[in-house]
Amino acid sequence: MATQSGGISGLFKLIGAGIVFVILVVSLSSACKRIDAGHVGLVVKLYGSEKGVQDVTEATGLVWYNPFTTEIYEFPTFVQNIVFTKDKHEGSPENEEFRVTTQDGLVVSFDVSMNYRIAPNQAANIFKKYRKPLEFLNRTIMRNYMRDAYNKVSGKYTAEQLYEKKITFQNESEQEIKNFMTREGFVVEQVVLLNELRLPKGVVDNIDAKINARQIALKKEQEVAQERAEAQKEIEKAKGFAESMRIKAEAEAEYNKKLAESLSQNLIEYEKVKKWNGQSPTYVGTGGSFLIQPK
Repeated sequence: MATQSGGISGLFKLIGAGIVFVILVVSLSSACKRIDAGHVGLVVKLYGSEKGVQDVTEATGLVWYNPFTTEIYEFPTFVQNIVFTKDKHEGSPENEEFRVTTQDGLVVSFDVSMNYRIAPNQAANIFKKYRKPLEFLNRTIMRNYMRDAYNKVSGKYTAEQLYEKKITFQNESEQEIKNFMTREGFVVEQVVLLNELRLPKGVVDNIDAKINARQIALKKEQEVAQERAEAQKEIEKAKGFAESMRIKAEAEAEYNKKLAESLSQNLIEYEKVKKWNGQSPTYVGTGGSFLIQPK
């Protein structure tokens, strides 16, 4: 009987030891977490005077911790892309387009894509402030920053100006977003407007009409400029022809003048020859000092 009792007692001890072993193995395995490459691990104390995020940001690799008093969060350090669109099949099933009010009180909407990453050594500070994972911050805190930036910039322009200066609006808004995000520990790589700005139809029709009118006026100006250029070309051509004729006339006059001078001298010599009777000149007086020309 004693032997049977001892056997049962030993069995219970064995089972108890097995349970303890299993608990120990589970505890040890759960107290080790591997931080993937491209992430930082944040050690969060759940109890005690050190409750919160420790100052040390864990590197990639294995992190050992007490699962009963500590939690480990992973924050990605590689570039993240978030999209806010009206399309329910892109980004989120909800309509996440941005809507801003212009200087003239009209509402303009548009879709946006942003690439960003966590600044070096800022993951702990971000978690301390918001106590939320990055996926949550994407669609709340960051969206709010972006909306404030877009509203700040759009308030400087009318709807028509915003439509015509889309690139300027995008660049100014991107700079505002970068300023906001930098202060919060993020690095913004790029912010892009994905589609055309969506304005009220009446505004778009009015803008299109003005653009069409400007194009027509520009075309007429170009036609007038072309006609002026052609007219100036003809004037220059006429001037060139007149100048060439003047030069030609001067050359001919100079030629005729020289020809006339040459002919006159030859004619004089010819007349002399005609009047000569074939006799040599006669000299009279002492020593032949007087010459008598023959007639």
